[in-house]
Amino acid sequence: MLKRIVVLFLLVCFFLLLNVPSAFASEEVTETMLPFILKNENFAFHERTDALIIDAGKEVDGSTLDTSDFDVHVTTTRKVDPDYVGYDGPREVIDVYTSEVNDSGSPTDSGRYIVVDFPDVGWEDGGSTIADGYTFDLEYTLTYKGDEITFVDGSSLVPEGFTQDDIVSPVLDKYQYANYEGLDYSYFYNEDVDEPLPLVVFFHGGGQGNDIYTPIRFSNGGTVWANPENQEKYPSHVLAPRNATTPEDMHKVKGVIDDMIAEGKVDPNRVYITGFSMGGGSTWTFMKTYPDFAAAAAPLCPAGGPDDVADAEAVAYLPVWSFVDEGDFLYDAVVEIDETYGPYMNDSLLTILPENRLDEPPYNGHVFDGHAVWLPVYNEYEHPERGMLIDWLFSKSKIRDISDVEVNTVSGVAPSLPETITVDVNYSATGIASEERAVDWEEVDSDYYGNDGPGVFEVEGTVEGAIEKVTATVTVEYRNRIADLKETVADLDIVRGNKNALMAKLNKAEDFLSDSKHDKSAQAIKQLDNFIKQVNNFVKPGKLTEEQAEELIEAAEESVRHIMNKI
Repeated sequence: MLKRIVVLFLLVCFFLLLNVPSAFASEEVTETMLPFILKNENFAFHERTDALIIDAGKEVDGSTLDTSDFDVHVTTTRKVDPDYVGYDGPREVIDVYTSEVNDSGSPTDSGRYIVVDFPDVGWEDGGSTIADGYTFDLEYTLTYKGDEITFVDGSSLVPEGFTQDDIVSPVLDKYQYANYEGLDYSYFYNEDVDEPLPLVVFFHGGGQGNDIYTPIRFSNGGTVWANPENQEKYPSHVLAPRNATTPEDMHKVKGVIDDMIAEGKVDPNRVYITGFSMGGGSTWTFMKTYPDFAAAAAPLCPAGGPDDVADAEAVAYLPVWSFVDEGDFLYDAVVEIDETYGPYMNDSLLTILPENRLDEPPYNGHVFDGHAVWLPVYNEYEHPERGMLIDWLFSKSKIRDISDVEVNTVSGVAPSLPETITVDVNYSATGIASEERAVDWEEVDSDYYGNDGPGVFEVEGTVEGAIEKVTATVTVEYRNRIADLKETVADLDIVRGNKNALMAKLNKAEDFLSDSKHDKSAQAIKQLDNFIKQVNNFVKPGKLTEEQAEELIEAAEESVRHIMNKI
């Protein structure tokens, strides 16, 4: 008996053991490797790794996470010299939260993604992706120190480790790198607009050109134009040459631009040149090499300028806006350039800032070095009259004006559009000149100038050498054709009775319209409608040909439109 009880007890225990996993599935703890990506941001001063985003695979309870759960270590090495270590140490974790999207900045109570957030501002803290004119490769090591990661379904996970899968930099990832006859350059294309767009050419400062990646990563002079909010306002492309300082370099830069124009990417009348420090000098070198090419230029704290009066006179009417800070070591040189050559330039302005301060996050009032005037100018500074530099630049074009076109026609007659149009073009040395340029007009649908047309419509045309379209406003005149109809009917080769029937309706319509004491427009229209019906009735038995009827009906309908426009 005892033996039977023991066997039964063992069977019950075995059964319970088999069912433990299913009974406690909601409390299951597993171990695995979790992937993560690095999220980089190109701030005003430089590109930084802003966050680390872990893909937990399913929804995590965010309330169970804490900054103390994670240790982060980073090793940075130069892209062009992996043996050189720029930083090897910890990153400060300032926040940890869950998100429903694989991105930073969207915290939720729970989510599949765990965002480990780092400071947006830091100096030599391992967050920067660049230093000393070089761009780094980044290797992050993440250590989890918590007990377990808890999911909303009640299960838990103890990570064995983490693997770095990708590095994402939303704006910089859209830039491409190329070489033209030995000149390295990076460039951004707006792929959302299928027409020639303005081009911003950015020249970097000295010390930021040791590799092809850094010119657009130190500060954001090469990338601010491509930020989504600026692209929404001003769709454009960006070109950032590397170490372009000499006239020979400018020939290559111009070659790249010419190819972009030939490909239909760039509007040749809206090319803007800018740069800071050495790049401000390069801006002047480009202007001296191709004085009549750009639509506007903005040299910031430029290390150079015109070499003589002839250089200044060559850009006497080119819009040029220069900047410098009072504390800049180049201040005296920049002011001297302005005082010496400014009088020869009719559209030039030098703006002097008292300090290089950024008020918006993440810098929140930080004042930078006196030689960093590009930071406020490219990002925050607003002139009381001109506004921000980006607004001023994109308001400029070598095409200053295209004359309006107004054309009149009569119903049924195609408008006669001019073969040429007057265009005002700004030439850097001589100013605005009016030129006659050929126009290729789009085809006009005959319905637009028919009796049922809108009365006034527009036609677009492409002007030779310009991306801007010219618009012709066409006004259609609808005439009273009753007198014409009476002459036509009188000449018809039809029996007298039929002719009299048509003529009677025309005479009544005419009488109604001539009544100066009463408005009998409706009665006149009714007589013309009856006339049209009568004409249609004469076609089937062969009293009128279709061609004759069409001519009569068109004139009658034009008369009706004329009367209706008068009502």
